[in-house]
Amino acid sequence: MPTTPLLVDLAQVRWFRLRRSGLITPFPTPEAAAQSLVGVQAQIHPAAGVALFNRTPNLSHARYEQLLFDDRSLVKLWGQRGTLHIYATTDWPHICAMLADRKSWWGRTAERTDTLDAYTELVTRSEALLRAKGMLGRSDLRASGLVTNEEHLSPWGGVFSDLVRLGYACHAAREGEGIFAHRTFWRPDLAWELPDSESANLDILRRYLHTYGPATQQDFAYWRGGNVASTRRWLAAIADELVTVMVDGVEMVLLRQDIDDLLAPTEELRRTVRMLYRFDPLLLAHKDKRWIVPAAHHKQVFRIAGHIEGVVLDAGVAVATWRYTRKASGLLISLEPFTRLTQRVRRAVEKQAQQLARFFDLPLVVVDE
Repeated sequence: MPTTPLLVDLAQVRWFRLRRSGLITPFPTPEAAAQSLVGVQAQIHPAAGVALFNRTPNLSHARYEQLLFDDRSLVKLWGQRGTLHIYATTDWPHICAMLADRKSWWGRTAERTDTLDAYTELVTRSEALLRAKGMLGRSDLRASGLVTNEEHLSPWGGVFSDLVRLGYACHAAREGEGIFAHRTFWRPDLAWELPDSESANLDILRRYLHTYGPATQQDFAYWRGGNVASTRRWLAAIADELVTVMVDGVEMVLLRQDIDDLLAPTEELRRTVRMLYRFDPLLLAHKDKRWIVPAAHHKQVFRIAGHIEGVVLDAGVAVATWRYTRKASGLLISLEPFTRLTQRVRRAVEKQAQQLARFFDLPLVVVDE
């Protein structure tokens, strides 16, 4: 007989997700944070650094860039949902394997227009040039004469999106024109053994549930980018490892090994205030956002054209949006509260704003509403 799902309240879910994503007990290193989060979205480059700073002791923006561009223990790739992410470099082969079933927009376009053979040849020749040169920008590829269709040099990806997708390249520029490095140039020591795509997706699903659970199959499909049918197959493959819970009338699944942690006391949640910046992993991990952003304020956080604002969380629920501005004089924080903030929340925001200013090696100028 089927078992009755365990009833779990939203406070338990919020407390679990905040703790598992490193917002209560920090991760020991930025690499560990990036690995546990299965990547940090980096459409806005400094925003990914802030997400790691929120979860790693003593990280600075300068150190974040050093890890990415000098130590190269972090790597920037187009990943889930086709968006830029920062990953632990050791996860590079796993991300490529996870997304092996997905074609780029340019690959799909070539398929529809019967030019796939020509496009595949372009990718092959571009990879050979990148391997020979070590690093290339779009202007270099344009000057090479390989590209006859300017669309293949699109700043949204073009041929480079497929070089990244296939595991040949990563983003390698701090600023200015997009520069890409060949993997064998960037990290020649990196073991490159790709698991099969099915195994990679099962591994990533387990890791997703460990950090972002409990979740629905729609949540994982939304987070990864893909269809629900594939997610349903992967969930069935690990069914013996899962337990079903009922959260606010919705059935979700969690790794069975994590159930005791989900049921942990939540008293500390009520005193917890956190400032998550734009495109934070917790804002992107679930299709239904009501657990973290009240429905009445959804459009203030999730804006048109895919923009996602930073939020102030009080007890795991958004109570304001915020942005920072870096100036020579220092860091400015602007708040847009949904309602009047309590003194307790304001004091916590001011303390965390000071810490953020130190991340950027700037004085804090003002926290303003």
